Amino acid sequence: MPEAVLKTLHLTEPFRIAHGVSSTRQVVRITGGQATGEAPFVPYYGESPEDTLAWLQGPQVGDGTRAGRLALDLFQADQKPEPLWHRAERILGPGRPWLDIHACRSLGIPTDLSAFAEKVCQTARQFRVLKLKLGSGDLVHDEAIVATARAAAPQATMFADVNGGWSVDETVQMLPRLARYDLALVEQPIHHHGGVETWSELRSKLPSESLPLYADESAQNADDVHHLAPLVQGVNVKLLKCGSFAGGIEMIASARQHGLGIILGCMIESSLGTTAAAHLAPWADYVDLDGHLYLADDDYLGITFDAEGRLLMPQENGIGARPRT
Repeated sequence: MPEAVLKTLHLTEPFRIAHGVSSTRQVVRITGGQATGEAPFVPYYGESPEDTLAWLQGPQVGDGTRAGRLALDLFQADQKPEPLWHRAERILGPGRPWLDIHACRSLGIPTDLSAFAEKVCQTARQFRVLKLKLGSGDLVHDEAIVATARAAAPQATMFADVNGGWSVDETVQMLPRLARYDLALVEQPIHHHGGVETWSELRSKLPSESLPLYADESAQNADDVHHLAPLVQGVNVKLLKCGSFAGGIEMIASARQHGLGIILGCMIESSLGTTAAAHLAPWADYVDLDGHLYLADDDYLGITFDAEGRLLMPQENGIGARPRT
């Protein structure tokens, strides 16, 4: 019989975004035979790990939590006699070659800009795409983060992720200021609680030419992508948001139908979780799957990155990640 357990993962250092600071994260895992599925918990979803575990251990009446649904879905996928990406290819068609996929590296909100500059410089030696977390509560500091990063890595492709840390008016104020630093896009500047109406308000206050805007927390599933399509230039696809691998495929298909760009993202989770998401990488424009790199105790082996930041996939069936021995 499959076994469901909770596991606490420890970060190498506290990770700060607009939602708060984390030094540990929990995941739920389902294991049976050689197969395992994992899903993370993130504070702003408010899902109970204990309730999720009880649902997985019981008759699974009702919808459960998104983490429970995703862990179960990936456990079933890990039993398949083919790599998970084959399923995506049958629906989405051929993606770009694996060897052409350069991964992104995210950097949390810093307090010490001098140390941050050195970290950016070191990171850019491997990763040519960098995501800068903003939403510190201080717009001057947010701009200083971007200015510092651009000076430290002048050749890198960069984009900012605000995690809903700005108001509409703050976003209108900040976008032209950040445009000076050659950002590729700005992700989720406004809080998702405002819904499509807040995105509409933001769009009405912006000039026709502005930095591209991507939705993350506001785009939980394919229906959200459809409703946001007139207001944004792209979306972030994460398996946890839509609760299944099929849901990730549907989000990508909807985004492409509407001509939107795609970031493939993750939460802070082990290599088991990031490797599951990586099977969608050929159909994304940006691949932000570094959640396992923040961990001091990653107990799975899966995706890795070469010296130039290219994504390297394990050549196995199912998810392809395996426990460290």
